[in-house]
Amino acid sequence: MNNRVDLVEKITPWRESWKVHVKVVKLWYHKNPALDPSQNLLHMVLMDEKLHKIQATIRDKLIPNFAVSLTEGEVYLMTHFTVVPNTGLNRAVKHRFRLLFQYKTSVVSVVSIRIPHSGLCFTSIDEIDQRTKDDDFLIDFVGIITGVRKERDVASYGKMIKAVVLEVFSDGKKVQCNVFGNACDLLEYDNLQKYPRSLLIVLESFKIKAIEGGVMLQNVMNVSRLFINPDIPESVEFLSRFSVASYGFSRLVTNELGYLVSKVDGDFFNPKEISNIQDLCADNGIGGTTHVYVVMLLSSMRISTFLMLVVHVLNMLWSSKVHM
Repeated sequence: MNNRVDLVEKITPWRESWKVHVKVVKLWYHKNPALDPSQNLLHMVLMDEKLHKIQATIRDKLIPNFAVSLTEGEVYLMTHFTVVPNTGLNRAVKHRFRLLFQYKTSVVSVVSIRIPHSGLCFTSIDEIDQRTKDDDFLIDFVGIITGVRKERDVASYGKMIKAVVLEVFSDGKKVQCNVFGNACDLLEYDNLQKYPRSLLIVLESFKIKAIEGGVMLQNVMNVSRLFINPDIPESVEFLSRFSVASYGFSRLVTNELGYLVSKVDGDFFNPKEISNIQDLCADNGIGGTTHVYVVMLLSSMRISTFLMLVVHVLNMLWSSKVHM
């Protein structure tokens, strides 16, 4: 009997008899309303003991064969797949290939092997800010919430969905985050104000998009997730490295405009510095599934805000001349 187990990083299309010990770190169903709304797919991110990850997909007809056997966070011995190139606009991992389950794919729960790592791999604001073009790979991000503003509902595929603007602070910079859909339920004012101190937020599987004058992160509906103060080692590591206490964050309170705000070293979040969601959607041709971040240095907040406003006005004037 062959007991050899393969490493995820070694998987290629040249054979189907791969055997891997992997943890299901992410599991989600997906439909594409722009293509075939009746076609359901079950996607997974699988991670081995070396923390290498690969995406796997179960097609509609095979989902009943495997769905009851798969639980996020559990470890399995999996064998026999079709291996295909990892293409598409929303790739959850950077592996060159992905796995497609077959009728003969085997999934067996393994209790003797533990893979405690959550699978999150945080991208820094500096890395995001350096991107000059759209990225098809989804990223994870972590920071402290310093502002929350509810927006009007926006249209997405014929439905109206919720929209909330966040300001998130990390590594000396503030970024704007536009949150859409069911994730907004986690950001209700009453829920956030129950916490006696500043809130850590983890953003999982967000898309980087480069726009004129800045960088944007766009959420992928049914894929991206938000976590408030998650009890994971990565949160503790971030808080320890970041030295949150030294910045003097206050708890979220309601300002005169009805938004939730927090002080960072004595400065309140300014909602006027944040772009309107509807304007961003109109200006950039993006629908209601978008989260937007605009990067700004905290140490030069007032100067950078002025410069950003000047650039924004000049861009508007230039655009109006081009289209006259």
